[in-house]
Amino acid sequence: MKNIGIVCEGPTDFVLLKGIVDVITGEDNHYLALQPEDNLAGEYGNGWKGVWKWCTDHSEILESFMKDISPRLDMIIVQMDGDVSRKEKEVHCLCDKTACEWKDKINPLMCEYVKRDDCPVKLPCETHEENIQGHIDHLTQLISSWLKHEDGICIVIPCDSTDTWVAAAYDKLPDVEMIEDPWMSIISKGKAYHGVRIPGHKKGLRIYRQFVKQVCDNWENVKRLCISARQFENQVRLCKQRDI
Repeated sequence: MKNIGIVCEGPTDFVLLKGIVDVITGEDNHYLALQPEDNLAGEYGNGWKGVWKWCTDHSEILESFMKDISPRLDMIIVQMDGDVSRKEKEVHCLCDKTACEWKDKINPLMCEYVKRDDCPVKLPCETHEENIQGHIDHLTQLISSWLKHEDGICIVIPCDSTDTWVAAAYDKLPDVEMIEDPWMSIISKGKAYHGVRIPGHKKGLRIYRQFVKQVCDNWENVKRLCISARQFENQVRLCKQRDI
């Protein structure tokens, strides 16, 4: 059994990642929700911006953080959905082909130009390939630059989001990672999804917990259909081997 911390966008990502990692490792691990905090009203909030803030705030102390926290962490999983690379300008502020007079001078999360919709970043960004692997590589490199630490760190970029893995497990759709916003376009499109009722099309823990078993039981199919799932498993196995 490993002690694993998870930094992710939201609680639904947390419950799904826990189940998948247990399948990959073949054991029941102990998990700690590092981000977001249980009440979603913690220091960093939730969503991809919360992941960004947590990473930058912990980068200088990450090694000691993993050792000093109780229980001591064997691994930290950092998750950010691939759609962030596809649609959020802030994550492209420092890209090579971005021309902005405030580049390297203002924290992109605090930039008023983005808030006023007056940002010079053009999407899709020409610095990266506009495909699944391009989104994965972009965000993986970005998160790595925030953390400045590699040992025991496993970065996962589900494309287009973790909802994609749910859709892959149930519907086995080819090119499922190319479908934008699978929660709205597939899962919550009707009143129910494969017998799971989704009142008001709203995502929540009660609903998502019902999806976890299906994803875990069909993980081999999810990997077959999703590049991001295959790469996540490879990263988990690599982190586990380094800890042996």
